[in-house]
Amino acid sequence: MKKIFLILSVLLAAVACQKPQYVLPTIERQGITSLTAYFTSGQYEDQQLAKLTITDPEADRYVIEVPWFFPEESENPTTIHMASLRIRAEIATNCKIDPPLTVLDLNLDNQFTFTDAQGKSRNIVITGQRVKSNKTELLSFSLTEPYPVDGFVDASEGIVYLFTTDDLSNFSADAVVCAHATISTDISKPKNYNNEQLLTVVAHDGVTKQTYKIVKKTPTKIPYGFNSGSERQLFNFDPVTRLGLPAYSETAYPSLGAIGGKLVVCTGSGTPIYLNGMTGVKEGNINLGSAVCNAVTSDEAGHLLVITHAEAGGTMSIYATSSVTSAPTLFYQYENATDLPVGYHVKVCGDIKGSAQIILTHEGVDGVTGSGRYTRLVVSGGAVTDVIEYNVGDNGLLWGSAPTSAAKVVSAGPSADAGEFFSWYGDNYNLYYRSATGTIVAKDLNTLDPITGDNSWGYNFNCMDAKSYNGAYYLTHLVTSHFPNWGFGPLLYLYDAATPSLIKSASPISSDTAIEWYQTGNYASAKGDVIISQSADGFRMFVYYYDFHAQVIGGYTMDCIKK
Repeated sequence: MKKIFLILSVLLAAVACQKPQYVLPTIERQGITSLTAYFTSGQYEDQQLAKLTITDPEADRYVIEVPWFFPEESENPTTIHMASLRIRAEIATNCKIDPPLTVLDLNLDNQFTFTDAQGKSRNIVITGQRVKSNKTELLSFSLTEPYPVDGFVDASEGIVYLFTTDDLSNFSADAVVCAHATISTDISKPKNYNNEQLLTVVAHDGVTKQTYKIVKKTPTKIPYGFNSGSERQLFNFDPVTRLGLPAYSETAYPSLGAIGGKLVVCTGSGTPIYLNGMTGVKEGNINLGSAVCNAVTSDEAGHLLVITHAEAGGTMSIYATSSVTSAPTLFYQYENATDLPVGYHVKVCGDIKGSAQIILTHEGVDGVTGSGRYTRLVVSGGAVTDVIEYNVGDNGLLWGSAPTSAAKVVSAGPSADAGEFFSWYGDNYNLYYRSATGTIVAKDLNTLDPITGDNSWGYNFNCMDAKSYNGAYYLTHLVTSHFPNWGFGPLLYLYDAATPSLIKSASPISSDTAIEWYQTGNYASAKGDVIISQSADGFRMFVYYYDFHAQVIGGYTMDCIKK
């Protein structure tokens, strides 16, 4: 089976003959390879602010370009940090910088002596300069009046497609651009979008510009799945400093949902927040109304499920809404007649207002019992018509408590007889598929890390989701890290799971893109969530992830447009 994408991040280190403070000799070529600036105070202390990659081995003046704002989408100027930044160098083996790099004032020309591996020395200068962004990305475009029509932004071509056959002769529009960029074209005034229109984005630097064509076009999709190579990372950031979410050491039960272009983030209690699904910027708290929320998930048709947790013998309520601003209404109440808790790990495929499969994973109880149970709620005609309970504990497969040690079970397809995928922490690193007839296939994930070969013991495998998209059925698997302080970063896989019985031989392909993570100080319980969603028009697919322990929230998008 074809592999789709793998994302990994690994911390590299080596040892050199010369080891001055903050210098990491890791490169087997002459000269200084990079200089990186880190915050020394404030809420972003020890996080990377800027990095200069050096290609000229004979350079003697190094200017680290510091972004004008940090985070990039904020209004927080970096001026106050310029005078006190910790600088770290990546240099060739047996080279050194004197005096050793420590905290520098990048407003100044800082003088050093660089000595190469042959003992030859030269004077160098390390300084900095604040720079405004030259990014001109158009993130989204839509017609707004007299009614909404979403545009499809093809960044590689610089074209916005309006996939519709409607008359667009008198429409106003709205758009979202990257941080601090502006639109020089007035799109609020009605235009005739039956004809090609132009939109110009001006970067924050005021110089760099990009003009996009807006073209009305009849939609056409490729026959199956998404376009290989269309994968693009939308955002990837620290949720603690950026969003104020709980730190890795706090108690939390993370879950994700995605509807209406928004990413919903729940930590197990209180009111979930929602982010712009293209930029990751927080836009507000969802409207819970009278509902209680312990977990969220979403279906394939733009519905968010808000879920309560239930102990043994209790009632688990499922609420549903089609908007983050509309209070959810009660969809179903599950009477938990088992002796195990349920509600933190819930996944759904299909349309809950039509046909869908909702899978509830029953959790183990610490010090009491493991669990091999899960329940399938079969939805037909917009209502639950069947409740089917399974117990793979009869096959000797038992998991622990939520959120770290319990499995996440997902339907292996949109029908009630599709079978299920499941995986969890501490079970010899297997991804399981159970068919409707009870046959169980195990995929060994123990050597999933192509860099270190066999580091699976440092990972947790219990974050999964599965959804239909453009005739395909995809399984995504977020492997969270137990030991980010040892260099274990989160891994993200996407499988073509249209033939689930072949999952044993499925291999994901690497996108050669690393997920950066932001908590590297300690280890605790690895937990998180991952979810697949698609745009309302079905042209884009999204994969969002949250590694709570390594502390990163991010998202990818891909498309199925026939070019």
